[in-house]
Amino acid sequence: MAEPDPAGLITKPSQLDFYSGNMSGYELMVYNLDLQGRSERLGTLSPEALRRRGTEVARDRNAQGLWELTEAYLVLRGTRGARVSHHTLSTYRFGLETYLKYADPAGVSLLQPRPNEGFAYVRWLETQGLAPASVKNRLAAARCLYAALRWSGATDASPFADVRAPADPVPRTEKRKPYPEADLQQLLACADPQEALIILLGTHAGLRVSEMLSLTRPDLHLTGHEPYLTVTGKRQKRQDVPVSTTLKAALLKWMNMTPQLAPRLLSFTTRQTVGVHLSALCERAGVRYDRRAVHGLRHSAGTRVYVETHDLLEVRDHLRHRDVTSSEIYVEYARKDRPAVNRTW
Repeated sequence: MAEPDPAGLITKPSQLDFYSGNMSGYELMVYNLDLQGRSERLGTLSPEALRRRGTEVARDRNAQGLWELTEAYLVLRGTRGARVSHHTLSTYRFGLETYLKYADPAGVSLLQPRPNEGFAYVRWLETQGLAPASVKNRLAAARCLYAALRWSGATDASPFADVRAPADPVPRTEKRKPYPEADLQQLLACADPQEALIILLGTHAGLRVSEMLSLTRPDLHLTGHEPYLTVTGKRQKRQDVPVSTTLKAALLKWMNMTPQLAPRLLSFTTRQTVGVHLSALCERAGVRYDRRAVHGLRHSAGTRVYVETHDLLEVRDHLRHRDVTSSEIYVEYARKDRPAVNRTW
């Protein structure tokens, strides 16, 4: 039986469903509406009550209570406020759980961490075989946890202030590489209709996997002279994306096949599901998935746009980058296919 919670902060089942990726579109909307309300319930506590709450959950290593405190801090004090992305929330939630997994056997006191505790945690993360980017994400989550504990008044500790994640030795062009056109045609030949749609949403529209999953049928505008999708991108920004002739045909075919999924577009609901299906498709088609993954489809779109236009602004606009510096990697991808300059000397 659950312990009583006089502060009214018990997590609702829909929150747990969110972090496991099992929410419907309607449940996700309700979750978003409730996010600020949950945070304000903590934010409106008196300083003494908030300090007591932070002290209790840290002392007891109460994972759910620590997350509620961290989530409230992100919403009330973070730069994005209530518009903090679901990806950030789920990444920080997982990072918190990872830190507690380390802290318990290591005997870490959350309220009075030992000197060099932050460095010891990063070294432990490295022994778990995590990529440098994953270490960086876990470290960011741990920093955020302590920022929330300081905000609550439970501690003055800042064990991660001078801690940095290790540099990544793998060049950025070797990660999430684009799929060559021949590989894409092979994948499409082996794909089922939904897998083919995923490939085209990535390689023609340049969508991120989160944008694919958030698409609903009312977001599709396919009847006009210039068909387009309205996607919810980073920072919850709504933007229109042009639709190619091939993608339009795939969308219409899929919607005619699956009226029961409405208003959702896809039957896939989580990033992991999309990744598993694309990885299995790559294996069937004899195409390499490693260091490409789902995001490599978007990189294929950016590379093709640059190869056909030689215009970085066109790449920026098609992929909806904030500035052109994010688009420069596609010049590097395009140049990799060129023969060496001294080949015919």
